[in-house]
Amino acid sequence: MAKRSSKATRTERRTRIGVAILAAIVFVVDVFLPLGVASGVLHVGVVLVALRSSSERLVIGTAVACSLLTLLDMPLSPGPGSTEWWKVIVNRGLSVFVIWVTAILGRQRNLAAEAQRRHLTELAHLGRVKTAECLAGALAHELNQPLAAMALQADIARQRLADVANPEELDAALREIAGQSHRASDIVKALRNFLRRTESDRQVVDLRELIDGSLRLIQSAAKSANVELRSQSLAQPVRVRVDRVQIEQVLLNLLQNAIDALAVIPESQRQVTIASHQSLPAEVRVEVSDTGPGIASELAQKLFDPFCSSKSHGLGMGLAISRSIIEAHGGRLWLLSAEEPSLSNSPRAGTTFAFTLPLAP
Repeated sequence: MAKRSSKATRTERRTRIGVAILAAIVFVVDVFLPLGVASGVLHVGVVLVALRSSSERLVIGTAVACSLLTLLDMPLSPGPGSTEWWKVIVNRGLSVFVIWVTAILGRQRNLAAEAQRRHLTELAHLGRVKTAECLAGALAHELNQPLAAMALQADIARQRLADVANPEELDAALREIAGQSHRASDIVKALRNFLRRTESDRQVVDLRELIDGSLRLIQSAAKSANVELRSQSLAQPVRVRVDRVQIEQVLLNLLQNAIDALAVIPESQRQVTIASHQSLPAEVRVEVSDTGPGIASELAQKLFDPFCSSKSHGLGMGLAISRSIIEAHGGRLWLLSAEEPSLSNSPRAGTTFAFTLPLAP
């Protein structure tokens, strides 16, 4: 953390120095050019350099300084030559206007990018919490049986102590075995219950907004993988009561899985489609499909099990977490079989995952 902070400080310092040097160069050039030349607009380049910084004060300060330098050039520069003075004033005013438009729009772009980074960080944090929850559940399931067997055998052994001479030491050891097995079981259960106590911030939202937002977040990954993204959403609003961060996590996980599945096919055939449809009066259905090679039948049967993955990296928890999120919202998540109809009327190839959510009353 300290190294990262030090690096950010050095970058900030270099940006400030670069802004100062570039502003001085533009000022000198502007001074020696006739007033009729709109050279003040070159200060826009100085503002663009300042926008590389995360400091709002630096951006605003640079815009103010460049505006003052643009106006200060008027009494210092050679005469306007054949250019009329009113045109000189208009040129300077336009230069100042462009400087501030660049600063304001650039700052808004930086704020939007920062908000998106924070959102992705929040999704990643939620994924880690859900992974821990599933791990605790898996541990509880796998450990409870052997722990219960240990406790049972300790109880049986204690019942047979009557046939053993001087059973006090053996009785104490068996009591310790039984006590520690119960304690271990309680610890695992407590961890699982603690993780499940996280309150879900649910609100009524338009599902189309979540789909569109997820597509924007995954757009960069799709472009890098040369994958075409398609959306077939409902025309009318789809109101659902959900934790929007959790549902976005599910959508992003399904979209990323679809993109990853296309790595083995030609780029011209890489396509991911997300479609939504009101399947029942009180239910909406969402599908994410790809044109990849599909999933082997033996893997499909255990696809939603924790630690099951067809990838060489990752824990294999993504689909297990996604299913737990959807089921917690009163829906279901499944892999469409070849016989099941999909929302798309075109012939289906590759893999299609579908999930449902109840509509908000």
